[in-house]
Amino acid sequence: MQTLPPGPAQPASSTSSRLPLAARLLLLMLAVSLPLLVGLGLVMMDVNADALRLASRELHLAIAGDVRRAIRAELARDQQELASVSHLLLAPGLGSDEQRFALVGSMLSTSTVLDFVTVYTPDGKRLGTLKAKEIPLPEVPEQLPASVLKTAPARALLPLEVQRGTEEPWLSVMHRAEVDGETRAFLLTHLRLEPLLEQLTKLGEDRLGSHTGLYVVDESRRVVLHADPARIGTSREGLGIFTALAGDASFRSDFGASPEFEEDGAPMVGALETVPELGWAVVVQRPRALAYASLGWMRLWVGVALGVCALVALGGALLGARQLSRPIRALVRATRDIAARSFTQVEGGVEARGDELGHLGRSLGEMARSLTASEKELVEQTRVRTALSRYLSADVVELIAREPDRLRLGGERREVTVLFSDVCGFTRLSESLPPETVVALLNELFTFATEIIHRRGGIIDKFIGDSVMAVWGTPESHPDDARQAVEAAMELRRWVETGNRRWRQKWGVEIQLAMGLHTGTVVAGNLGSEKRMEYTVIGDTVNVAARLESMAQPGQILVSAATREKLGPDAEVLRHLGERALHGRNATTSVFEVAA
Repeated sequence: MQTLPPGPAQPASSTSSRLPLAARLLLLMLAVSLPLLVGLGLVMMDVNADALRLASRELHLAIAGDVRRAIRAELARDQQELASVSHLLLAPGLGSDEQRFALVGSMLSTSTVLDFVTVYTPDGKRLGTLKAKEIPLPEVPEQLPASVLKTAPARALLPLEVQRGTEEPWLSVMHRAEVDGETRAFLLTHLRLEPLLEQLTKLGEDRLGSHTGLYVVDESRRVVLHADPARIGTSREGLGIFTALAGDASFRSDFGASPEFEEDGAPMVGALETVPELGWAVVVQRPRALAYASLGWMRLWVGVALGVCALVALGGALLGARQLSRPIRALVRATRDIAARSFTQVEGGVEARGDELGHLGRSLGEMARSLTASEKELVEQTRVRTALSRYLSADVVELIAREPDRLRLGGERREVTVLFSDVCGFTRLSESLPPETVVALLNELFTFATEIIHRRGGIIDKFIGDSVMAVWGTPESHPDDARQAVEAAMELRRWVETGNRRWRQKWGVEIQLAMGLHTGTVVAGNLGSEKRMEYTVIGDTVNVAARLESMAQPGQILVSAATREKLGPDAEVLRHLGERALHGRNATTSVFEVAA
């Protein structure tokens, strides 16, 4: 039997024809998208690297700017206090030279900026030095240099030079004192640089991780501020960042720079901001490897992410992108709202989902609700504290906020010093002035009385018409409560002498205060009812202080023997007036007067 010849061989099926359609589609998409993904990854690496470098430069410039603002703030404080001193020394109508010097001395004793002021004539000759009692007489030139006198008329505050004292560095500054546009004197003092050094150290540690890369140099490239005291005074000429800078060598123009450079063979990045009024420059620097430490990890993880995306994201993301993108966008909006302190709910029903996105949505919603409640509570607490501070001292407000259980009727025994201060002849004053003027005068008096008493550690118990009752020793007691009370009374008397000049010009009146102080045991606590209570002190001590005040003459401060015993060595300011009978008491009381 004849057989048919074999037909042409059928081509073998290709490998690709045996692959599932999904796999072939994935391979096709990989072939098309992989070059794009790789190129996009490389662009992302470059963009992120540039962003990191820009962020690093902006960080360095921001830190340098913070230091520059701190320096200028210290100079502004110094200039303000020097202006106050010059006003006390030169302004007309402030009394005799002795009174002016006493006011300046009192100001220097309480100043946190100035320790002394040396006064020079307009031609630079030294007249004398006013200082706080506790510091030695500073070393200052007898004659100001001609170069300083030539520069001074153009500037109200002239920084001179940084010097190192036995304990801390300081900056010499000179202030031009004017009256009616005419230079009447020059004031020389030292600005303490220790606060700037502390800020320098804190900024370096908080924002750079090290305080060694943050310092200040003068126009000769000599270090004037550094967290390491051993480096102050060393020269940076031709080193570090200064090898990469060109231009104004004196730092008298306002400019900033953020170059890359090398120091001791190590690549560095940094920034420089000038302080033109001083001829200084703030320098921030750190190793480039440290500044760009995240760059290598970023490139590694971007590469890993690209590989993962190329292998699995194309298949899974195509199927789930639409379902996943919508809740993710809602979560992103929610996080942005939270970052903007707009605590809204998560949109799009994300909280109803049963997967991880639903858990995250519910967590964000709960966080938003919690933050909303917390912010409302914080605002309410701030409002309550602000309202309470108008009626109570800071100590009592803090006590109420810290221990709300103390807000109940009752009290505790405490040894306190009570001060009563009363305006002498207030009835006659009220009859001669309009009520609005009387209220304005009393408000001004009580404002400064409150400031003085609070600064001296006391609390205002109450205002009684034209009288003030203040207490030292509650709610917190201190060993020097009696001394602080006496010094507050003396300071209040001095302030009234100054205020009388203003009131005489404004309203044609003067006032005098009579004050009495006594130390003893009282019951301190809340008095009243459950709906309306007042934090006060009760006891015979209050009555004795009130009787001493009623006995005092205008401008007189009377102190009991109990208060005198608490003063110790400071009792030398008191003068014994003998035994006096107080109204309503059988026994006599030994009375002392605070010397004027």
